[in-house]
Amino acid sequence: RCPGCGDDLIARCGTKMVWHWVHKGQRHCDHWWENETPWHRDWKNQFPTDWQEIAARDEHGELHISDVKTSKGLMVEFQHSYIKPVEARTRTRFHNPMFWVVDGTRRKTDRKQFAAAQADGVKHPTKDGLVEQLWVYDSRLLKEWVHVGVIVAFDFGEDTVWLLRRVEGDWAYGFAYPKRSLVEKALSGCRPPDRRIAKGHAESIRPVPHQGLPISAFRDRLRRLGVSSVRSQPPGCRGSARLTRDPRFLRD
Repeated sequence: RCPGCGDDLIARCGTKMVWHWVHKGQRHCDHWWENETPWHRDWKNQFPTDWQEIAARDEHGELHISDVKTSKGLMVEFQHSYIKPVEARTRTRFHNPMFWVVDGTRRKTDRKQFAAAQADGVKHPTKDGLVEQLWVYDSRLLKEWVHVGVIVAFDFGEDTVWLLRRVEGDWAYGFAYPKRSLVEKALSGCRPPDRRIAKGHAESIRPVPHQGLPISAFRDRLRRLGVSSVRSQPPGCRGSARLTRDPRFLRD
């Protein structure tokens, strides 16, 4: 029986996927639940089984199940499918302290688009390694996830993930981080580390050449990305790039 709702479960013991339990009917006790993919299970199976599928109830008595809850109370959520921003924020508030791991391979264009954002971004060497500063509207993934207020690890099917660690205005700051280290940090109950840029870096930022696009072409590109308005001046335009003066740091 399901430890959360008490309903009957069925064992799935096929030859193609990892053996697992599913609810007998089509309904699931947690309305945040989504069908698990091999990607989900590959990540979850790097953690002890008694840390997986941990149920808890909110203040209204509604049941929610976290993908992984470590012995120190850190939650890790693995997200493959699209999730509405309001639901992502609600889940973050409920599960916090937590971080997200997001499948960056679900849509065919996301990796290419993210790589273009990296190519056009600003690179900041630090004593701990390179930090990349990317314009949020250059990447659909960034645009979808900068609002959650916690660490997000984008998994592009490589040996590293890209850690979204901080957001300042319309700029996202992050860096490549080994998957194995991410798991080891989580196993110890810790979030992945940050890499700090020298104080005052915002004042030294200059516009980044943006493939020589005129402003009209750049605005067309924004419309294709679904951006209706821009608060800061896009890279490659005349004038200085403006950063919001109240940086929103992702929780450590």
